[in-house]
Amino acid sequence: MHVLILGARAPACLEWARACAASGHQVTVADSLAWPLARASRAVQAFVRLPEPRSNPQVWIEALANLIRERQIDLLLPTCEEVFYLAHGLEQLTPLCRILTSDFALLHQLHHKGRFAELTQGWPVEAPQTLLLKDQPQAEALAADSRAWVFKPAYSRFASRTLIRPSAAQVRALRPTALQPWIAQRFVAGQEHCSFSVLVDGELRAHACYQPRYRVGRGSGIYFSPTRPAAVLAFLEAFGRATGYTGQVGFDFIEQPDGRFQVLECNPRATSGIHLFDDQPQQLLAALVEGSGEPLQASPAPRMVALAMLLVAAPRQLFSSDFWRDYRLGRDVILRDGDLGPLWAQLLGIGEIAGRALTRRRGLLAASTADIEWDGQALDGPHA
Repeated sequence: MHVLILGARAPACLEWARACAASGHQVTVADSLAWPLARASRAVQAFVRLPEPRSNPQVWIEALANLIRERQIDLLLPTCEEVFYLAHGLEQLTPLCRILTSDFALLHQLHHKGRFAELTQGWPVEAPQTLLLKDQPQAEALAADSRAWVFKPAYSRFASRTLIRPSAAQVRALRPTALQPWIAQRFVAGQEHCSFSVLVDGELRAHACYQPRYRVGRGSGIYFSPTRPAAVLAFLEAFGRATGYTGQVGFDFIEQPDGRFQVLECNPRATSGIHLFDDQPQQLLAALVEGSGEPLQASPAPRMVALAMLLVAAPRQLFSSDFWRDYRLGRDVILRDGDLGPLWAQLLGIGEIAGRALTRRRGLLAASTADIEWDGQALDGPHA
């Protein structure tokens, strides 16, 4: 089988490439970056650079279709937000190979934080009270009680613009619109859990849950400590039955002091939880392709992005014995015996993204996904 994996910049792509190679399959990876992480892996036979999907979705879809035909791809796995552009082009692409994604309408419903909150009502785990804000007066109405809410754009990632229990002045400064809405979600105190799951036609094939013990800022986790709450597993099973979802998906949950869970948001793509299967590569791919009745469960050992831990977390935790204990216990998701290329490729990738951040006047985190993210804009022509 020849597998094409998109989003080669993502550690999740590297994990899938290794899983496919361990099962004896040919792997091609693709990205719109020139030097993405997975390009340097021994698990990868070929890398193909694609156009930027956000700039012109149709050009990207046509380039992808040509790649599928030329390399005779059997299975296509997206890992990042290019999944929305992929779903938009399903009519053109589905006849060419098997594609692990749901349709665009469902992905949109899950990606939009307000619509997702509505969807969860009546499920085993529900979202907190969530209000959709489409203009400034709607935000202004919540200013007096701002400490009871969390505010974030309906389309967003990495928690980069999230306001947790902000001041009234911060809320009054918000300018939501119908095209760029925000949500206000009732603040819930507790312990965060994140999930990663693979589903096919609503059937749960693989499942992991973890706590992101260390982060880059408020958003991206860089240390993944496994957990196994029954409520999260029950939620995923209900989610599969209700939606018939196909693809990778992650959710963020809060466990309240009384043990009850609430779900905060959905990421309809790969998340860092995939690394918790790195010691079961063949089983992970078999779960995806064939299924085995019971969902594959993640291993109990913690994983981490070691370089990020040293560069980002360690300076703040230099004299913390707990931090260095966690570091010793964690297994790096990038470094692997016999596959050292991605170790130095991390630095090349960071350099390329830093260059984009400078030329496009964005922060480093925003620049890392600016060319592939989808924020509700129309997909029928070129975009800035």
